[in-house]
Amino acid sequence: MQGLAETSPDDPPPRRRVLLLAYMISPRRGSEYSVTWNHIQAMKKWCDITLLYGTSGPHMGDDDDMAAVRDVLDKDVDYVFVQPPRLASILNRFNRKGFLLYSFYLAYAVWHREAGRVARRLCAERDFDLVHYLGPIGYREPGHLWKLDKPYVWGPIGGATNFPWQLRRAMPASGLAKLSLRAMVNGFQLRFSGRVRKALKRADFLFTATSENQAIFKRIHGVSSRYMPENGIVGPLTLDTGKFPAKPIRVAWIGSIEARKGLPILLGAIGQLKDRHAYHFDIIGDGPMKASMQEAALQAGIDDVITWHGQIPRETVSELFRSAHLHVVTGLNEGNPTTIWEAMENCVPLMALDHCGMHDTVGGGYGIKLPVESLDAIERNMAEALEALAERPERLREMAEACARECTVFRWDSREKVILEAYEAAIATYHAKGR
Repeated sequence: MQGLAETSPDDPPPRRRVLLLAYMISPRRGSEYSVTWNHIQAMKKWCDITLLYGTSGPHMGDDDDMAAVRDVLDKDVDYVFVQPPRLASILNRFNRKGFLLYSFYLAYAVWHREAGRVARRLCAERDFDLVHYLGPIGYREPGHLWKLDKPYVWGPIGGATNFPWQLRRAMPASGLAKLSLRAMVNGFQLRFSGRVRKALKRADFLFTATSENQAIFKRIHGVSSRYMPENGIVGPLTLDTGKFPAKPIRVAWIGSIEARKGLPILLGAIGQLKDRHAYHFDIIGDGPMKASMQEAALQAGIDDVITWHGQIPRETVSELFRSAHLHVVTGLNEGNPTTIWEAMENCVPLMALDHCGMHDTVGGGYGIKLPVESLDAIERNMAEALEALAERPERLREMAEACARECTVFRWDSREKVILEAYEAAIATYHAKGR
């Protein structure tokens, strides 16, 4: 929880004109889409924002979500949809059809060149105080806004970490090959990409989304940054006490069912429970590994305590969270999953591996962190932690009440002061450089 302010600004700085770049935005979707939407809803109180974005739907160039609400959008924010150039659309055509998925990154690079061109035009027309490249969180495409002669803020960024090699048995061969290739490419780009290095050095203020990424960028590039998770809690924290006592204990797992999300870890732990009927597991999401995971649960004889919900509306996810007693996160390599904030908003305690963003955000009296050891050790530790909760189920209510007390620090309105201070620091640093 380091680096987060607990109050909104009492004496805010001058209202700044901000050119904001974020590839994804939507009022209806989670993940990176919600990062941008939530940022704007919080910061438009303090800044005049012009947003450049490239999608509000599943693919580059899709703008259905924002178009549907355009008539009711706050007119104080200028939403500038950057259409993908023809080359980007051609390159992304393969990704849209579900094959040659890596063609997206070529299209994405072309889109960023177009976003840079639009940004240069807007800077010539308007007097912006600073530029902020908000997202996506990954550092590997630094874009082109750092080349503008303006105070420059980047982040929160992440993506410098790799999955724990000792957990390779938790993924199929195809997933292991994909993540291994990513690790090799990531290591090369992190150290040798000239554009990344120049963008990092150019940044007048840098946010990193996890303390692990903060340490990596400091060690490899010598740049200092401020830790701040990329997203946070939007609404008030609410606790439904009517779901207690926790019998059975309802456990929610949410995410794309693919290699990097580590669902086999939870299934392995369920298989080791002495009395699995003391629990019910709601698995929410879809993905390429869903059928194999369902088959694995059937073969292990644990499918009778699992409900596979598939991809469901966010409103239904919220309903499941309100009735959940515990949220388990098994991600092998990610920043801060949106589900963490949704769990906290509903005062649902968390259990997660002690790495990535969960290392920073899960803890206190509301969380259980499991050491990243061997796959067998993690499954055993998870099963033992679940059994300890079944033996003393009142602890779940105690953890939920602790969440209500302790997690307000992660609310979006607690981040506003941090961001405003970063903007002022970036402006001061920019001028101190004599630019």
